[in-house]
Amino acid sequence: MHAIGKGLGLGLLGGAIGLGLMEIVRRASAPLVTQRAPRATHANLRARSMSPFGPHHEPGESATTAIGRLAYQKLAGHSPSPRMKSALSWLVHIAYGSLVAAAYGALRAGHPRNTFLDGIALGTGLWLFGDELAVPLLGLADKPTAYSPSSHLQ
Repeated sequence: MHAIGKGLGLGLLGGAIGLGLMEIVRRASAPLVTQRAPRATHANLRARSMSPFGPHHEPGESATTAIGRLAYQKLAGHSPSPRMKSALSWLVHIAYGSLVAAAYGALRAGHPRNTFLDGIALGTGLWLFGDELAVPLLGLADKPTAYSPSSHLQ
């Protein structure tokens, strides 16, 4: 049980470091990202979606912002302010990253073989199957072809 607790803590620490590094890279690479298509409008949002459920994000809205906005609307009964949307987006991002990192740490407890490389593989899988596939299928982002390759790499 001690190993699981230690793994959980190390996973949270690794997740916090990873989230911080990811934000640094995102900000540093932002000027290099080009837009492939014009920003979506409500009129063409459905055409840019691959979700069987239809789009659930607003034009120009990130997946984490959409999740935060949808949860807020469900609980509060009205849309959040732009400042609240930003805070909710960060909350969703940090909560998801911390949950995944803690679960990884707990599952890897007592199995230290290649944890760094395994962590990189997990992060790559989360990006590929989560951000590139699940998020668009859930209608939280446009289909992958609506974004430039540099945007995907960022």
